Amino acid sequence: MYSRWYNVTVVLLWLAAMTWLTVVKVLPPLLIGERPGYDTILAARMSEPPVAWEMRLDGERLGWALCTIDELPHELTEIRSRVHFQRLPLRQIVPEWLAAMLQPLEGSMGPLQMDTESMVIIDPLGRLSQIESAIWFDPMKDAIRMRGTVEDNRLKVEIRAGGEKIHGYDIPLPSDALLGDALSPQTQLPGLRIGQKWTVPTYSLLAPYNSPMEILSARVEGMEGVFWAGRSVNTLLVVYRNEDGSALAGDESLRGRLWVRLDGTVLKQEMRLLNAVMTFVRLPDEPARRLQERVEREGRGKYIWRTRPSAAESEQ
Repeated sequence: MYSRWYNVTVVLLWLAAMTWLTVVKVLPPLLIGERPGYDTILAARMSEPPVAWEMRLDGERLGWALCTIDELPHELTEIRSRVHFQRLPLRQIVPEWLAAMLQPLEGSMGPLQMDTESMVIIDPLGRLSQIESAIWFDPMKDAIRMRGTVEDNRLKVEIRAGGEKIHGYDIPLPSDALLGDALSPQTQLPGLRIGQKWTVPTYSLLAPYNSPMEILSARVEGMEGVFWAGRSVNTLLVVYRNEDGSALAGDESLRGRLWVRLDGTVLKQEMRLLNAVMTFVRLPDEPARRLQERVEREGRGKYIWRTRPSAAESEQ
């Protein structure tokens, strides 16, 4: 038969374990809310029209971005973006291996234009299923493409250039991760609270081809006013840093910032890409509608940009 002190010790250990569980696992979500997930983001995005952005580099207008969302057959959801560079600053945002290929064209034809497309497919349970990304340069015909599929919490990626496979890799993907293209602005982050943290794996075909994925940590660091559409707006500031970085690590760890209106609408976004900081400023609805109509007239893209499937296709 156990002694009274043994029973007291067991009870104390149990209380300590429950206290740790409450403080570490239960209280944080109650105090600052759950981290953003695809389910809440998709719910917010489904009610918004196509979103357009003005893209800037060092204060100068560089191009535009357009983000849309579609419901596909089998309860899949497709998030798409198109980004157009009116001029391509080779020395600032293009890696050395790609800049070496493009410099002869720039010398003979003047400033190059570049387009990027990206697609993310979310399954009926709100989980990432597939990604695809492509970039191409005028007047080059071929694109550099990346395609990835998620299997058992691992992302399997293949990169092709000119139709030839140049690299493939397989990396673990955190279950709570919000995967994103570094050149595709995030349009909605609902339910944010100061102090929230989550993981943000980002990919870019403008990164070195053998390491296009970077794991970032996101944190809502506070409130900050931003001037948008002619007026000052209160926003929550979300900061992206290298996974091992912190607020005390200095600018070297800083990878991006988002200014999110209190209703979850992202108004402005900055992302560091090689030697430059790209800034995306959200356009009001009417300029966004005009841009979408123009993109529709000119063609929705050469590689992965797809129109909504017809009724006949949906039945197949």
